[in-house]
Amino acid sequence: MQSSPSTPAPHAAAAAIAGARELPGGGCRHLGRPRRRVQETEYVGPGHQRRPVLDPQPAAQPGQVGFGYDFDSFARTDPHPFVEALVRSLGHSQAKLARTPGGDYAAEDAEFAADAAFLAEVVDEVIESRKAAGDTATDDLLGLMLNSPHPGSGEVLDEANIRNQVITFLIAGHETTSGTLSFALYHLLKNPAALHRAQAEVDALWGDTPDPEPSYEDVGRLRYVRQVLNETLRLWPTAPAFQRRALADTVLGGRHPMKAGEFVVVLTPMLHRDPVWGDNVEEFDPERFAPAAEAARSPHAYKPFGTGERACIGRQFALHEATMLLGMLIHRYRFIDHRGYELKVKETLTLKPDGFTMALAARTPEDRARSRSALRELVSLTGTDGSAGAADRPADGLPARVPAGTALTLLHGSNFGTCRAYAEQLGEHAADLGFDVRVAPLDEAVGALPTDTPVVIVAASYNGQPTDDARAFMSWLTDAAPDAAVGVRYAVLGVGDRNWAATYQRVPTLIDDTLAASGATRLLERAEADASGDLTGAVRHFATALRDTLLRRYGDPESTGAADAAATAPACGYDVVEVTGGPLDALAARHGTVAMTVVESADLVDVTHPLARPKRFLRVALPDGVTYRTGDHLTVLPANRPEAVERAAAVLGVDLDAVLNVRAHRPGRATLPLDRPIAVRELLARYVELGDAPTPAQVALLAEHNPCPPERISLEQLAADPEALAARQGGLLDLIEDHPALRGLLPWPVLLELLPPIRTRHYSISSSPAVSPGHADLMVSLLSAPDRSGRGTFRGTGSSYLYGLRPGDTLHARVQPCRDAFRLPGDGRTPVIMVGAGTGLAPFRGAIADRLHRLRDGAQLPPALCYFGCDHPDADYLHRAELEEAERAGAVSMRPAFSKAPEGDLRYVQHRIAAEAEEVWRLLEAGATVRVCGDGSRMAPGVREAFQRIRTKYEGGDAAAAEAWWQGLVAAGRYVEDVYASTPVTSAR
Repeated sequence: MQSSPSTPAPHAAAAAIAGARELPGGGCRHLGRPRRRVQETEYVGPGHQRRPVLDPQPAAQPGQVGFGYDFDSFARTDPHPFVEALVRSLGHSQAKLARTPGGDYAAEDAEFAADAAFLAEVVDEVIESRKAAGDTATDDLLGLMLNSPHPGSGEVLDEANIRNQVITFLIAGHETTSGTLSFALYHLLKNPAALHRAQAEVDALWGDTPDPEPSYEDVGRLRYVRQVLNETLRLWPTAPAFQRRALADTVLGGRHPMKAGEFVVVLTPMLHRDPVWGDNVEEFDPERFAPAAEAARSPHAYKPFGTGERACIGRQFALHEATMLLGMLIHRYRFIDHRGYELKVKETLTLKPDGFTMALAARTPEDRARSRSALRELVSLTGTDGSAGAADRPADGLPARVPAGTALTLLHGSNFGTCRAYAEQLGEHAADLGFDVRVAPLDEAVGALPTDTPVVIVAASYNGQPTDDARAFMSWLTDAAPDAAVGVRYAVLGVGDRNWAATYQRVPTLIDDTLAASGATRLLERAEADASGDLTGAVRHFATALRDTLLRRYGDPESTGAADAAATAPACGYDVVEVTGGPLDALAARHGTVAMTVVESADLVDVTHPLARPKRFLRVALPDGVTYRTGDHLTVLPANRPEAVERAAAVLGVDLDAVLNVRAHRPGRATLPLDRPIAVRELLARYVELGDAPTPAQVALLAEHNPCPPERISLEQLAADPEALAARQGGLLDLIEDHPALRGLLPWPVLLELLPPIRTRHYSISSSPAVSPGHADLMVSLLSAPDRSGRGTFRGTGSSYLYGLRPGDTLHARVQPCRDAFRLPGDGRTPVIMVGAGTGLAPFRGAIADRLHRLRDGAQLPPALCYFGCDHPDADYLHRAELEEAERAGAVSMRPAFSKAPEGDLRYVQHRIAAEAEEVWRLLEAGATVRVCGDGSRMAPGVREAFQRIRTKYEGGDAAAAEAWWQGLVAAGRYVEDVYASTPVTSAR
């Protein structure tokens, strides 16, 4: 295949652009001019806002660097006439693509011809001025084109050709570099962690000098800044498509036949969102372009400048220019999102953010010092006494660091980000020891487990199956040769929940056992972190063991006994932090949530009915750019109820109106994201969990601070007996309340170690984007029951928060994609059996709305049954009218079961499934897929048993055969659960 025809670039232009590195002095003749551009952003005229520097006057930098011509862009309050003509010409070219055949466009064409003539006139003047001066130097692009003869024929370019090359180059400078920089500034503005890392890099290079004199070599040292630009170009390639023409009849990719002469268009933004890029292709993550990640990825997955011989020849210059300028902007300024800009992409000949502006403020030496210290945003894996624990310091006699260049690979298998976050925490901690850390999904290690670096794997199971980012790895591993992992040294941390005993730790165990059987060497025994137990403690213990093992095997002996450099760093006289943004911005950024507005709320049940249990409908307006798919979740950042906050303050003996200034010694994901002083009331409401059960380490810490001997002995005995602690009813606050000598004696650093950071909660979205793309609906069941500790009523934190919201209220949330396996098949052929109870109906309501929408569009649909369990048809048949309308239209067959008003013996969904066994078996034989959502402790096991009994009824065999059959459905993705534990384990009030 070949590229579409275009005018070939003459040899001198090609040499000039592609070979900028060969210019005398490494191409540095004009490197001082980016510095001037940065300085000139200090003042852009009275009343003007500071803006992304290349947005208003895009041709300035290429004009100066390439041709020695100054458009005086930043000293003017209006664009240079050349720039205005250039922009109009680009708009004309774009508009021509949408012209109506036969229309009269003479006036537009005449204006374009005048602009083109003006552009040519200005460039001709530049060329004539250079020639008249007798300048024969070849140290810029114009000089090369004027004075570089062809190495074979000796001919030089004619002036018309040079003029066209100059204009082309200025257009490229306008459309590529300025757009890329604007997108890069936007993403840095919205991703503080990436910005801090970039600041640390430029500050390490240029120190506290606000106006450094950059050298060509500096560009090569700005590795992370270049990663920022590369990731920007992945998400928003300025050349969003390229095409190829078939030279002969062929089949593309083994699937798509093409005849000679036919064209195929490659949409670059979609190429850059291929699964090869990881588990979240929409996330801005410069680490995708870390050297190891790039080396492991096909070069054909990244084509921001086109491909082949006709790819942009100026990409080296563009990236050189953009890296230098972006680095200097990051070094000089703080970026301020003064308008709360939300990305809106404008498509002309290229892509760019529409209407993007930002404010700038000069950075100080103190600000740069903080950025350097925050390079790795280290995670605090602290001990229970509030000081650095065993996980933060090497054991006695071990080295303190590893030799420079020692690598460590951390691989994760994660759907909702928990294991990825733990892998990143361990990686940050290892980086503090001197390791060069790489964190990646397990799927990136298919057939390529490193043998030259230790490997740490953090993985979970989903109903016994691998997570979405570990499927390919597990498929490879289970079929690998007996010696496939020889030379690999590894450790495994498995994360799971014992409430799902049948599949608990299945995937981490399989990884560990199979790697060992394939010749790999364990660094330490597999660790299990149980979400129903002391999850944080288990991870901390694993981190301790891993740290000691790594230092013992890979540590630098000369560092034994060395002091931590951070601990001995000189202190400044003052530490000043300028507070910007809203009070919840840092908290929202930590969890990746954005502000959303509730536009509708209503009771889902008849509250006057004696059997009704509180359930509420919420409709949330999604911000611009936020989308979802049917079955996705809304991850919500909750707040504790005012009553729970009041009680916590009374138990702890703290003043709710007191104001605290909290600073983490080692900021990271395990610490509170506080960037300003905060009232105790707000801290307890928004930032910490108040209902968690105590761990043995927390009880030991309480004993240490209890001044009353009998109470201290009681706590010490409880801490030493995990079984007795687990059997004890109540949460951490209950335990403190039962030991009144602690009231008012726990200092805030200790309290913040005891009270974990607040967690997000996941709720299935119950709407369909086909029907309501701008809104997400939720079904919220208020978790309220007598507290097992005997202290009043237990109320769930997340459900209480959502239940109390009303139209106009704001919540912070994000859309969390559901597991791909849970989505219903969209092939139009596969029957569907949906099973849910209570608010477990939520994802199925959206799926039914999808089917109704497709039905009304004329689609033919396979059968769909929806088994739905509730208490009473008159009390809590959720969305009954809507679902019965869909049933009448043929979109679904509803099969309700009413536990308080049963039809005969059909009390629960599993009973009705069993009663309709013949129909269910017929659909299963036709290839039906089953989806189950809701209570995982009672409903889901009952439904599994019902399906297994149906199989036994029609196929025979014993219980083991039925279990094996069901496991086969699960393995094939035909039986998928999205269930949760319904029994409260904590005591939040």
